[in-house]
Amino acid sequence: MEKGLLILVSVLVIVALINFSVIRLLKVDEEKKAHYRKVFWYFYGVLFSISGLINLLEKNEFNLIFLLQLVVGIAILVLNFLGKIETINPTLKK
Repeated sequence: MEKGLLILVSVLVIVALINFSVIRLLKVDEEKKAHYRKVFWYFYGVLFSISGLINLLEKNEFNLIFLLQLVVGIAILVLNFLGKIETINPTLKK
């Protein structure tokens, strides 16, 4: 029972922190948001690639899922570097 309560409180605290940070990000100007998105995609691509690589090396057998995960992570990194992953806010008019 204590473990369940600890997990519940931990999840609620994490969700509250994410909610607080998202609300704060709504007030940030568009250039900083674009920078944060770029950093997020780099972090996501690196995390995805490392996860796929570790799973490939940890298992002694070839697994297509982990290879696909590694390839997708590298593709995210390359596309972000080339500037192909850029989200534009549709509510802003140029």
